[in-house]
Amino acid sequence: MKEQVLFYRRLFGRFATGVAVVLTEDDGEIRGITVNSLTSASLDPLLLLFCVSNNSRTGEAILRSGRFTVNILTADQENAARYFAGRKDMNDEFAYGQEEGFVWLAQSNAVFRCQLEVSHPSGDHRIILGRVKNMLGPDECQRLLVYHEGHYANLQSKTITESPIEARPT
Repeated sequence: MKEQVLFYRRLFGRFATGVAVVLTEDDGEIRGITVNSLTSASLDPLLLLFCVSNNSRTGEAILRSGRFTVNILTADQENAARYFAGRKDMNDEFAYGQEEGFVWLAQSNAVFRCQLEVSHPSGDHRIILGRVKNMLGPDECQRLLVYHEGHYANLQSKTITESPIEARPT
């Protein structure tokens, strides 16, 4: 079975993904986890989902608080990705934004402020579905942080020529 798990992980590692950090506040403490299992789940209503290990303290905090942010990282935020992936020896001095009970990483490519919609147990993980209450992002997308075959890399984004993205209530 262990060989199957290792082979499964190696093969899935060939699927390049973006990198996001999910944050919540729990008893005045910021809790976070790095995820690459993020996907848009619905446009009406706006829903997103990600997966978190059953023994994740951040997952437990999200279930208690009922709110969280999803922060899509820039290439310059690799340190945050590593820190919230469990590398507590990394620098943990990040610029945060905070408003209405939500906390997020400043300078992210996108921030989605979510209320917990539903949580489903699924094997050794839990599927978290969040309803997007508000979102924000910079005028131009910065270099993207991606994850591929067990390593972080960056992807140059084309410049956005449309009007700036602003925080919009939903």
